[in-house]
Amino acid sequence: MRTLKLGLALGAGGTKGAAHVGVMRVLEDAGLRAEVVAGTSVGSLYGGAYAVGRTPREMEEGIRSCPSGDVVAFFRHRLKIRHNNRLARRFYDALAGHYIESLPVRYAAVASDIVQRRAYTITRGPIIDAIEASIAIPMIARPVWHQGRYLLDGGFWDAAPVDAAVDLGADVVVAVELARPVTLPARMREPATWFATRFGGIGLRRTFAGLPFTLGASAMEVQAGRTANVVLRPRIPRLTGNSPARMVACLEAGIEAAQEALPAIQALLAGESVVEVAGEIGAAPQLRADPGLAG
Repeated sequence: MRTLKLGLALGAGGTKGAAHVGVMRVLEDAGLRAEVVAGTSVGSLYGGAYAVGRTPREMEEGIRSCPSGDVVAFFRHRLKIRHNNRLARRFYDALAGHYIESLPVRYAAVASDIVQRRAYTITRGPIIDAIEASIAIPMIARPVWHQGRYLLDGGFWDAAPVDAAVDLGADVVVAVELARPVTLPARMREPATWFATRFGGIGLRRTFAGLPFTLGASAMEVQAGRTANVVLRPRIPRLTGNSPARMVACLEAGIEAAQEALPAIQALLAGESVVEVAGEIGAAPQLRADPGLAG
């Protein structure tokens, strides 16, 4: 009988991304190692560290011991892994020299092509370059020139990159959603599109280029991608969760969500039907099963 491949789809969410580490730690402690990881924005960062061989326990220790000031410095230095601040150096030491196509785990980072205004999935090349593009928050980081494209943060298209995980060969996909893509109200889309077009000629290497891209992307009707077999939405306060001072709380919210979902994930990997598993997890609002990915 074929062994089913576990895939993780790790979404955007800024410092709330510590929840991803909590989820991975619970799965790893249960003996469930992901063979596929697709991440967008902060999900690409923690997912990339996992893909190169860093253990969730190591990442958890780093989060619990990381001063808030180190996180602030990382943002102040435009989210560059190749920068001389303490948090950037830690990520650099973990990721330097690794190429995506040579990793022991199949990996993809999802970024945004700011010219074509669409998602761009990176599945080859230096992992640091891919992650720096995927985490480049508009108006904080400059667009990243990579693989012939100007790229920014990938969190504009799906709450978690499930399509990328499936395309990499995952049989059972666990998605961790921390935020929904921003979509402007209908009445604001036309003026936003006008502004994005009017100022779209700004030098693409400039930080300000992120503004017309953000307005244009937020005004688009985005086609929803696949739904994961299991979707986790850790219980993180909407207004106070995204703070450097709350990373440990987010980590623990990820642990809690994964522990609740663990029996369902184990059952799916054992080949049980989605209908049976959905009955087990139906009472938990942060989980859902999608029959479209079963079998």
